[in-house]
Amino acid sequence: MPKIVDHEARRAELAAAVWRVIGRSGMQGATVRAVAAEAGVSSGALRHYFADQVGLIRFAAEMMTQRVGERLQEHLDIGRTGRELSRSLLEEMLPLDANRRIEGTVWLEALTHARWDPALAELKTAGWFGERYLCRVAVASAKGLQIPLQMRDELDDPSDEEAVGLLHTFIDGLTLQAITFPDQLDARHVSTALDRFLSTLAPRA
Repeated sequence: MPKIVDHEARRAELAAAVWRVIGRSGMQGATVRAVAAEAGVSSGALRHYFADQVGLIRFAAEMMTQRVGERLQEHLDIGRTGRELSRSLLEEMLPLDANRRIEGTVWLEALTHARWDPALAELKTAGWFGERYLCRVAVASAKGLQIPLQMRDELDDPSDEEAVGLLHTFIDGLTLQAITFPDQLDARHVSTALDRFLSTLAPRA
């Protein structure tokens, strides 16, 4: 009788293996062979999930998006409001601990490859609109405005939308700098920078 493979369980195991390898060796060391060895399977057994380095990056980026999305939903379900909600959501996008640093590294690597790999184009586009919506929710919550329900719904006031764009750029820049220059911009500095930005988003009178 043929062996039944639980693909979701295998996918989760491989994702964990990818994360461990990246955590130890960075994206440079995250090869198909290294992940296979970490997961205790043959390189050929990974062909259904990724066959080369670019496929591995795409797999890791998809897993990262899923992980972050689940955490964001948890914050929304708790029922936080105001600046507390804004901060909680935005912190999930920043490299404030080892796991989020790996996630940020994976995402930056995926964006780099997306410049010439059409297979990553959809992921890149979804990432842009997803982060823009997250920033829109953060601005609306900090200012006491109604949170938009649809991904591409804009805030009514153009000045609020301008704040959304600035926040989006700020989060991306802060992530890039913190991952590239961790000695100069550690978690404490990242957290302080976020607090200072949020302090500029005063609630409406």
